[in-house]
Amino acid sequence: MDARMNRKGFVALTGATTLAAFLAACGGSSSSDSDAGSSAAAGGGDTSAAAPVGFDPATESDAPLQVFTWAGYDESPVPDGAPWMWQEYTDGPYGAKSPLTFTFLDDDTQALAKVASGFAADIIHPCGGYIQKWKEAGLIQPLDIALLPDWDGVPESLKAPGLFDGAYYHLPFDVGFTSLTYDADVVDFSEVGGEESWKILLDDRYKGQISLFNGPDEVIEYAALANRGAKDPTDLTIEEIAAAKETALLMKQNVRTYWTSQTDTVNDFINGNILITACWPDGYWKIKTHPKMKDRNIQYMQPIEGRLTWICGMVLSAATKQPGRSMLAMAAANTPAAGAAVTDNYQYASGQKAGVSELIKNKELITAFGLDDPALWEPPMAWPQKAVAPYKEYIAAGTEVLNS
Repeated sequence: MDARMNRKGFVALTGATTLAAFLAACGGSSSSDSDAGSSAAAGGGDTSAAAPVGFDPATESDAPLQVFTWAGYDESPVPDGAPWMWQEYTDGPYGAKSPLTFTFLDDDTQALAKVASGFAADIIHPCGGYIQKWKEAGLIQPLDIALLPDWDGVPESLKAPGLFDGAYYHLPFDVGFTSLTYDADVVDFSEVGGEESWKILLDDRYKGQISLFNGPDEVIEYAALANRGAKDPTDLTIEEIAAAKETALLMKQNVRTYWTSQTDTVNDFINGNILITACWPDGYWKIKTHPKMKDRNIQYMQPIEGRLTWICGMVLSAATKQPGRSMLAMAAANTPAAGAAVTDNYQYASGQKAGVSELIKNKELITAFGLDDPALWEPPMAWPQKAVAPYKEYIAAGTEVLNS
């Protein structure tokens, strides 16, 4: 199993994790709800400073802290775990008194439903497009940024999805692209305008040689970018959602498989079963650096319409009885050293930017993913993940494509 199987947090909404269960956990959803909240989730709400929270770790109990996170981000040894992520906490005054325990989530909707159903966690690791839902459900509380010494090193653009009414609810940790990895020795864009474009998914020359992620919002995003060009693919009218669904259905005719484990699509690519796959930076890097690909021209698409980006990080449970110690554990993951390690180990960008680049050991990664070029991470070159609007119609359209 891929250590970060559903890293971006999108889900196919099948099995136990259904759209109905998700909406129930969130207290329901409607087009008007999503539209009203999307500007706040994108940093458009009240940005005035909120009153300091003021947690005191010294007065809290010595009980363990429960971290609900993605597989691969626990304290087990590298390469399967990330002890570097928590080291400042585990080596600090509360690491032994309140040790970290870990439970792994499958995707954002499953995590939200699990906590809404009563699962007790202190720290949770969701992605930016879902923070609004966590807040609306009353499951998270504002961060005590006074306990985050490196908070100022996180750019405001990454903090924005977690800003509500002047308070921050989300500590960005790992950031990455979603784009297409392709074999440029075989794939060309001559039939779709001559430049790298999401429209390549409509090119029937590659029928049966394409793999896409099994996420309803992503399949609509790919299609919306192909339809609308360099415009935000998460903010569509009802008519644009319908048009994107029709385009996604056309793309589906060329798709060999919709993957749920990135490891599967990486292996398919390496073994010659596909020429194009949607993946995250680590997937691209695994393909590009595999011995079988040594003489191949493997590229990570920078489409004219823009890449997709996701912003994942940590939130503080509203139910935690140790908010101060939880904040200290989160602070350990916000350091420059942890930020460099997430790039070296997983090829993701870090939410923390100050002092990180010089600590990255594999400098090739800085160039490969444009970590030193902020423009590559901002519109129109990339579209940061946020709550999609209108939500129900958006997800329903993508689900219909996947289930057709």
